[in-house]
Amino acid sequence: MNTYAHNKQFEQIGNGTLTRKLLVILTGQCLASNGKCGTKGLTCEQKFGPGWIKKGRCCNEKPCCEEEESTGKFKPEITYSCGFETTEQCFFKQTSQDNFDWTRGSGSTPTSGTGPTSAAEGIYYMFIETTGKRIYSQANLNTDGTNFQACPWCLSFQYHMNGPSIGSLHVLAEDKTSLSKRSIIWEIKGQQPNPDSWKTATIAIPQYSNLRITIAALLLGIDDQGDIAIDDIILKSGTCTSKY
Repeated sequence: MNTYAHNKQFEQIGNGTLTRKLLVILTGQCLASNGKCGTKGLTCEQKFGPGWIKKGRCCNEKPCCEEEESTGKFKPEITYSCGFETTEQCFFKQTSQDNFDWTRGSGSTPTSGTGPTSAAEGIYYMFIETTGKRIYSQANLNTDGTNFQACPWCLSFQYHMNGPSIGSLHVLAEDKTSLSKRSIIWEIKGQQPNPDSWKTATIAIPQYSNLRITIAALLLGIDDQGDIAIDDIILKSGTCTSKY
């Protein structure tokens, strides 16, 4: 269900930031520039005059609103974010169910010819150092320590895959309290086009009762030029379309 935010509240949850926004459900009424519902027009073409948001930001692109009928309250949107600017791993943490750990770095990675030269945002990022690692070794970050609401989620992050021996990067989702298998919901392999540039991943995560998300990097090369980096992770409640 599409929503539009018109108020924000922030609080710290563990190592991540939880952002609560008062949202409105999207229906057919155009939205005024102050974030409140109005009835001036039922389509963007009928919306006009002072006090209304610009055409293209109303109805057709669905920033329209109505109170939730069942409770009369606005639904909260929740946002977790992590840029690795502190030594904590935010809501994605190292896990023991892998072969080695991710490394927090800044500037270039230690091995020339692979990895980024700077963070996507800020100073720090996370990367896998492939020097001395065996092929098919895997490094994971997961959300095991965070309890999410049972709803669809949208995950986005920056990733960097530069080097002749780049392996693969995966995002997996599962119900952490059941015996069901993890599902790979997004993956990408090998050196990417314009390899010196950071890319943006957007991933739709289906609803789970007790969601666990894992970001996994897998080594597929036999030398040390396979560093994969990630940065600027954002997880928001709600739906989205997966993109690479």
